[in-house]
Amino acid sequence: MINHQSESDQGKTKSISDHSLVKSHTQSIKDIDLSVYRWAILLLYYLVVLVNGVPYEICVPISSFTAHIYNVTLALVATASTVFMVMHPILSFVAAQTISNYGWASATNLGVILTIAGCAIKLLINQAGFLVLLIGQVLCGIGRPFILNSQASMAMSWFHPKTRIMIITLLNVVNTLSLVISAQLPGIIFKGYNLYDDPDYEDGRSRMQSLCLLEFYISLAIVPSLLMLRSRPKEVPVKINKIERKGGMLKIMLRLFKNRNFVLLFIPFSLYFGILKAYLVIMELLMAPYNYKTDQVAGVVSFPLIGGLIAQGAFPYFVNKYQIQKPFVRLFLLSSTLAMGSLYFALQSNNVIYIYIVITLLAMCVMPILPVIMDMGCDLISPIEPSFAVGAFYMGSMLFFVAFTYILTFITGKNKEDTRVLYTNIFSTIVLIIGLLCSLFLRIDNQYYALDVEQDKSSLVHPLEKNESILKDNCPFIYRGTQSKMSIQHQKGSMFSCSHYNISIVGDVPLIPGEEAEDLLDSEQQQ
Repeated sequence: MINHQSESDQGKTKSISDHSLVKSHTQSIKDIDLSVYRWAILLLYYLVVLVNGVPYEICVPISSFTAHIYNVTLALVATASTVFMVMHPILSFVAAQTISNYGWASATNLGVILTIAGCAIKLLINQAGFLVLLIGQVLCGIGRPFILNSQASMAMSWFHPKTRIMIITLLNVVNTLSLVISAQLPGIIFKGYNLYDDPDYEDGRSRMQSLCLLEFYISLAIVPSLLMLRSRPKEVPVKINKIERKGGMLKIMLRLFKNRNFVLLFIPFSLYFGILKAYLVIMELLMAPYNYKTDQVAGVVSFPLIGGLIAQGAFPYFVNKYQIQKPFVRLFLLSSTLAMGSLYFALQSNNVIYIYIVITLLAMCVMPILPVIMDMGCDLISPIEPSFAVGAFYMGSMLFFVAFTYILTFITGKNKEDTRVLYTNIFSTIVLIIGLLCSLFLRIDNQYYALDVEQDKSSLVHPLEKNESILKDNCPFIYRGTQSKMSIQHQKGSMFSCSHYNISIVGDVPLIPGEEAEDLLDSEQQQ
């Protein structure tokens, strides 16, 4: 009888490993026809992200003009961009909780309303003063986490689980593009403007009004999203699991950062992205001791964005195709660390081409790993709503960006000393080495394995974490990031230190209102 049971279990195991589908309840992903409407959803969402980023640098290229026209300090003008970005880390988890409770479409539409309202309020700048522009920037900034944190939930609601990394990759490209557009618009409107030719600042006020009006017209392009965005189609790619709905935001945050692997991803993401953005801000200070021209400084700031956009759009595709997430992250972290270490020598060489190559290589190594790490993080925190992972990553990168900007500015100083630039570069390289070392301790399975599974409600285990007791020759493989709560029966041992006969895997599915997962235990008890 025991032999018969063993043969039966082995047969189940073989059937599991031989199938190429992942089932949620009794319905497979392959059996669901993905809605064609998903492409309209994707385009609308990308448009919302693009428009929301446009107000960011409304005053940066024209800060000196703005300070004179409205009789305010340069520090107050700089605050217009700062408050826009600071809102994201402050409200990141609030936005994630909103997405979890009300759905990603409702949260995104809230961000749309705040963006349009912020752009509309700024139209009163000439009547009410510069303070109105700050209020408008705050509103646009508040809407940002509600929009950006929805990306993983949107992807998993409308697309096959394997496509999430590509959607996040394209979103990062769109997000970066919006910041490029944001930096260009003020220069276009104020092209040819001269303070000395405008003693009463009438022309300057008129141009600022035109800039705000242009932003408002651009914001109206996302009005259709208020009517057309939907949190889910009639048939979602995977059944929705609401196991985390009862957990409060503080409890979820604590669980998030108790996940060892997630923390080991959070640290390099925040350090590398934060220090890259800080370097682009202080690049003028770093190049000042070597007497580079203004156009050369502008080129050094622009080239990394262009190179990063290209790399960000290309590399994650191959990572997703060949399932090499962990080696890819480690290799590119190492490459960016080496590029950072050589940046001082490039600056000291007075060779602009050398600087362009090094700083572009740095951006091309940092930016492509961001969507890959986000995708891995969404899997790691299951069954917590993936918007919490996205929010945590953005929050960490923004906080470190602000911190590094002040720290690196202090180290570099304003006296144009070569030695201070060297200290800045050494500090930055050490910071990146710390992030690289964290990635070496990751214990994550890179590969996607196929399973045919059925729903169960047992212990919660992170599907990406590996255990020393894994015996791949005797145990069925695990499908990484299946996005559904699964269990498999196997007699010969526990892969995740669970019960002897039952192994549970819980995926990170979006928590969408209106559709509760079936409680199989309750249904069995009723029978």
